[in-house]
Amino acid sequence: MKRSIKQWLTLGLCGLALVGCQTSVNESQSAGQETNETSQTTASKQEGQAGSAEAGGGTEAVALEQVNVDDDDAWKKEPAYGQTIKVINSTGCTAPVNVAELKGYFDDEGLDVEVVKSQQTTIDAVGTGQVALGAGLITPTLIPIINGVNAQYLGPMHTGCKGLYVAADSEAESSADLADSKIGIHGGLGESDHNVGLRFFLKSGVDTDSIDWVSTDSSASPQAIANGELDGAIYDENVADPFVKNGTLKELDSTTETPEFKDEVCCAYYINKDFARENPITAKRLARALYKANAWAEEDSDAYINYLFEENLLTGDKDISYDFIDSLDYHPSQDQMSETVKEIVADYQELGIVDQSLNPDDLYRQLYAPVGFNIEDFVGQD
Repeated sequence: MKRSIKQWLTLGLCGLALVGCQTSVNESQSAGQETNETSQTTASKQEGQAGSAEAGGGTEAVALEQVNVDDDDAWKKEPAYGQTIKVINSTGCTAPVNVAELKGYFDDEGLDVEVVKSQQTTIDAVGTGQVALGAGLITPTLIPIINGVNAQYLGPMHTGCKGLYVAADSEAESSADLADSKIGIHGGLGESDHNVGLRFFLKSGVDTDSIDWVSTDSSASPQAIANGELDGAIYDENVADPFVKNGTLKELDSTTETPEFKDEVCCAYYINKDFARENPITAKRLARALYKANAWAEEDSDAYINYLFEENLLTGDKDISYDFIDSLDYHPSQDQMSETVKEIVADYQELGIVDQSLNPDDLYRQLYAPVGFNIEDFVGQD
């Protein structure tokens, strides 16, 4: 059964989402014979990629720690010097990318940065070189990088921000009480909700093969839980918060509060490897600008959140948005980032998503190379 999880995740992470967001609850398509056969055929073609960095063309992350970021003579020789650098538009909890552009932090580093949107997923846009840099969750992007997507993590962004929710009157007290349950996810198998849910159940000792994952629209999940169609669902905590406050749902496990997850990095910055290799000083200057935005987000969350609303980088109920952003730690360290990547690799190997015969240290070196400074180093520099 571990193999079946691997097959579904390989498909989801390669952008072939088998189950999209629906306006009503739908059974996981693994129940359909035609879809199941398609998943097996596609997965078998990608079997080498899923377990082998070499098979997918993966290369070691570009080492940046020893690069002298203030060597102007060397910087002027880089291909990106004086050129416009494209980065992916990021809002909500990943807004520090846009904040760094709007507040002039990139300008302060001598960088001409253009924030753009893409039809591709962020990790694919970065990996193909359409843009130099993007940001997002680690859990769904780690496998594509192992499979050879030409990107590496540049550094941490924040902790948080997902949880497992059940009916408020449920007798369940943790994910350990939900073996053999039906869990809603908002997105396809292999995407962030699914991957986070797998790790919740793995850490609580539940056989993940006993979970029936159901793709549904986030607005439909509470009613589906109330009707007994679902036993629970994975949610972004800000999306679930109104349902908790009105007494519909309660949270069992959280990447923000549960001890096994609360210090892990949720979202991170990632950069095209070729760009970093050819422009190491520029890459570190990008990181410095981003870290200044992060430092402000943690140092003065009131002002930061107000700014996000003013610039339309955050929408919705202001109190809920404030509570959500304020609950995230925007000062995670390089060490936290390293430990998070290693822990997720270990969990994915235990789940059978990543080939257990691969050396986890080699995988880590493919995924992440610290830049040599921490977000906290930039506190007070706004």
